Amino acid sequence: MSNSWDNYFAHYSDWDDAHCFNVRLELKFEDEIKSLGYIENVISDDVYLFENNIFDKTKPQSKTYIKSKNEILLTFDVPYDWSIDTDWEDKALLLLGLNDVWVIDSSVEDK
Repeated sequence: MSNSWDNYFAHYSDWDDAHCFNVRLELKFEDEIKSLGYIENVISDDVYLFENNIFDKTKPQSKTYIKSKNEILLTFDVPYDWSIDTDWEDKALLLLGLNDVWVIDSSVEDK
């Protein structure tokens, strides 16, 4: 069985070390996320929960997720050309096998 991220990492090869792609998902889809191959990343001392939102110094690595009271956070590397393509985030979600219905929001942010 292939994992959710296989197509994504096969499609891109040159990575932007300064940015990450964060995807916030509704907690009720945790079983679906697990079925795609993701495992929960245990929260360390570097991660803080504030009013049920995730604020952290270290993001979950691809293939893992961080769960808060209200949501799931996935984080991925981004390719260098992410900013050139106007609908890059939509394409990335598709490559990752993440259903639009599960997604609260997604964004590329500085690491």
